[in-house]
Amino acid sequence: MIRYPIAIEIGNETTAFGVIVPDLAGCFSAGDTLDEAIDNAKEAITLHIDGLFDDNETIPAPSP
Repeated sequence: MIRYPIAIEIGNETTAFGVIVPDLAGCFSAGDTLDEAIDNAKEAITLHIDGLFDDNETIPAPSP
């Protein structure tokens, strides 16, 4: 299983947790809780890679 690092912007009572995937340009997500944000990020990564694959684009390797 390939794992991409994510960056999380901490949310609070009025804003969601934001997530970006630095290795996948344009791949981002959010969630009302930290767990939801991480789960949504996993789904966003999968969908993003599926889109790259469908478009015959190169799938970037995750950074260490």
